Amino acid sequence: MDGDNKEEALQQITFFIVKYLESKIGICNVKLQQRPPVTIDDLLSWEQKNSCLLPNDLKNFYLCCNGMKLTWSVKMDSSTVLPLGLIYLHSLNQIKQIDHKFYIYQEKIVPFNSDSESDDDSQGPNQPSFHPSCRIFELDPCEELGKVCLVFRDCHLGCSNMKTEIWFLDRSLRWHFLVPTFTSYYRLMLLYLGLPQWQYIFTDIGLSMQVKQWFNLYVPSRVQMEETYNRLRGPEDNEIVDALDLQILTFNQLDVQKVFKGKGDKKKPPLPQQVNQTIKKKTAQSRQTGLSASRFASNSQATTFKSGNR
Repeated sequence: MDGDNKEEALQQITFFIVKYLESKIGICNVKLQQRPPVTIDDLLSWEQKNSCLLPNDLKNFYLCCNGMKLTWSVKMDSSTVLPLGLIYLHSLNQIKQIDHKFYIYQEKIVPFNSDSESDDDSQGPNQPSFHPSCRIFELDPCEELGKVCLVFRDCHLGCSNMKTEIWFLDRSLRWHFLVPTFTSYYRLMLLYLGLPQWQYIFTDIGLSMQVKQWFNLYVPSRVQMEETYNRLRGPEDNEIVDALDLQILTFNQLDVQKVFKGKGDKKKPPLPQQVNQTIKKKTAQSRQTGLSASRFASNSQATTFKSGNR
């Protein structure tokens, strides 16, 4: 899919989300802020400035549109309109690194030392940290209810060896894994329609009762499902995330994976279960082929024998 087709496909997906929201009872004032795409030079400039290579799916997104902002409200009665939904991503020049020496949060400076990775064992060894080996960039400030961050790991190994993940940093500065790729995050972002605090469904904090009422009204089938997945998933459980992704954009025939997939992207290696199933299938086919061949040979010999007797 070339650049023009990707941009058109992304516009169709966004247009469908707008129409879907406008069709829901009580939703009004659906507004999408259009942003022109960045150039390849803009991306190269950002990467050189920050000494990081953006993942291909995120670069392809910015080559289609420079960030995203979609807002919508709920009409409570004839005179009251409540702003509720926000689907948001920073523009490229707004993606700033959160410094590893200190973190400014709610007008307070919270210091972090070089041993911060081992300060809180309860969060596990795979948590991001404000350490030189880890670079963290803000994608969404979540209206000061937390931060969605693009995390670069193994920065000491050089740009080409860095790994990226999407994490959520809550108000108490605790990390929660969201998804391994930007494409998966984009799908989740659309799935939850920008409902407030939706990232908290991936945490042990969960949703407040007031917010859960909005979830039950607009995305009722996802609340229990996501809470179940949240107990099972982690950074290494990509197959769980992939299984979840297959169910997300079922309301549209367009494949987000194709929109954000570049020419240089490699296909993911098959899971061990898939390899085993393929081997078993091929073995069964080989056996059937062998049996068919032996039967054909036997029939041919019998026919030849009968012809010889004649």
